[in-house]
Parts: sequence; C-alpha cells; structure tokens
Amino acid sequence: MAASDPSDPGEPSVTATASAASTAADGQRIAFVGLGVMGGGMACRLVEQGYDVVVYNRTRAKTDEVAKLGASVADSPADAAREATIVMLSLANQDVVARMLFDEDGVFETLGKGSYILDMSTVPPEFPRELAERAREAGFHSLDACVLGNPMHARQGELRVMAGGDEQDFKAVESLLEAIGKEVTYLGESGMGATMKLVLNMLMGVQMPALAEAVVFGERAGLAREQVLEMISKSGYSSPVMAFRCAIMGQRNFELTAFKLGLMRKDMTLVLGEAQKVGVPMPVTESAHAMLTAAQAQGLGDLDVAAMLAFQERMSGVNAYPWPGGDTAEDGGPADGGTA
Repeated sequence: MAASDPSDPGEPSVTATASAASTAADGQRIAFVGLGVMGGGMACRLVEQGYDVVVYNRTRAKTDEVAKLGASVADSPADAAREATIVMLSLANQDVVARMLFDEDGVFETLGKGSYILDMSTVPPEFPRELAERAREAGFHSLDACVLGNPMHARQGELRVMAGGDEQDFKAVESLLEAIGKEVTYLGESGMGATMKLVLNMLMGVQMPALAEAVVFGERAGLAREQVLEMISKSGYSSPVMAFRCAIMGQRNFELTAFKLGLMRKDMTLVLGEAQKVGVPMPVTESAHAMLTAAQAQGLGDLDVAAMLAFQERMSGVNAYPWPGGDTAEDGGPADGGTA
C-alpha cells in the first residue's frame, strides 16, 4: 500500500459504458504488477472496462479474482511485460518497485521500446525522477501516477489520480487513467505525483494518532465510547477517512486493512525525509511518526491504521478491551514486539 486511504468523500458514480471503455482499450495490452488491496481492485476494474490485462503477483493466489474476470496470469514481471504496451505497478515501496523493474526476470528485460511505465506506488519523489531517466535510456516512457482512495474506489474506478512526468506522455495514457479515476490531475514534472501523494497521506498520518487520543481521552473523562465515536464521525471536525476509522474503531475490526499501520508509518518517514530536504519543520508530523513507530513495534504494523486506538489504550492503562490478536491489553500483546 501502493498503500492508500479511504479519504475520498464521494459515493461511487455511474461508470462509463463497456462499449466506450472497449474503444479506449483498443490496441493496448496492460501488464499489472502488484495485486494488493489497491492493485487488485484497479486490475479488476481495467478488465471489466475492456482492457487486455496480464497480471503478476508474487503470491499467485491473489491473482484468482482478476483471472476469473478474464485477465492472463504471468509467471514473472518479465513474462507480464513481454507483449505489453503499458506496465502499471502498485507495490509497497520503491525497493519492491525497483526489483520488479530491474532485477533478473524484471520488466526492463522484455518491455518493448516506446512502451509506458506507470508507477502507482507511494514512493519518495526522487525515485520516479530516477526511474524516468532510466526509462528514457531504455527507450520507455515513465510517469508517477499515484492514487488516492480506498479499495472500493479502486474496484469501481472512483480513485483520484495524481500524475507527474512529461505532459505528452500523460496525455497518451490519460484515457487509461480515467478508467480507474474519477479525477485525473497532471501536476508537472516527474516526482510531482509522488509529492502530492505524500502531502495527502501526511494529513491522514497526523489524524489517526489524534483520533485515538481523542477517543481514549473522552472515555477516561467519563463519556461513553460509542457516543464519542459517533459524535466525532458526524462533526464538522471529521473527514471521510476519520469517519471510516471511527466505524472500524467501534467494531474493533482492525483486520480490515484498508491502509496498514506499517505503511502509514513508512509514508510518514518519507514525508519527514522530504521536509528535511526542503527545510520545512514538521513537529506535528514528527510526533505522529513517533507514535506510529511505537505502535508498529508493539506488533500492530500489519493491521489497519485504526489500530492506533489499541496502542493509545495500552499507553493510557485502559485494559478493558482486547488487544488485537485476542489478548487483553494488560496481557502484553505479541510477545516478540514485532510486526504482526
């Protein structure tokens, strides 16, 4: 998660007709690499919109849904890219993206000259700039095309897409991006799409520890937790992403991983690195990053970021609720302190 959040406020709209999508898809073969909660939704959406799609995912079982819809399944990134005109990647971080592109059996081994590489992953802005240069040298076109939304938005073509790179390259793939996004924005040179994604994810990363603090504070001060969550979610201080997490917190359904806590922490690390480069102090972001880091060390990294609530409960001595995984908070949670 490319790691993304349910921050898009809109309800799914009526999608484009299959015939119009089929016309837009003519002559394009899409290789989609990375079928996590976001990538899997986007790949399914493209197949349903009439695109010829071949997919690759390291865990092959994650290809089952899109294969049932008609996608081909490749044995390696190189196999996926062999006859592709466009390669799309949605992966956890820049290291995984680099392996899929440049390692043995990677995309660069077989992709045809003049083809396009669209990286949807959340990465530091310097990475797409370097990728664009390597792509040019190899005869390819490259864009950072980051997305904002949740898995439902990915599946229904309701994402917001933020693109950076050569404007002519953007125009060449704009109709494809419109198949997955209700709002597609060109932001400038390579790295600008990735930069905007960090700006937006930073806001979510600050909100989540603050929401957990507010809930535990309210309860310890004598309020009913259900009422605290309900009033926050309906207030003017809320946002779609906060309301979504209020529901998860109320149900303690932290296994519903729309955005893993560990990936949120990773993105906040990227934000702080970029802020240092441009000389912007970020004390609030630093505090949120420290909270996310500590929560990940307590074994919450693979759960949804709403699990910050469990971490705040533990810090506050609130032992009445089960620790994720089945133990109560006072039992200490995972013994090794690692990522669950």
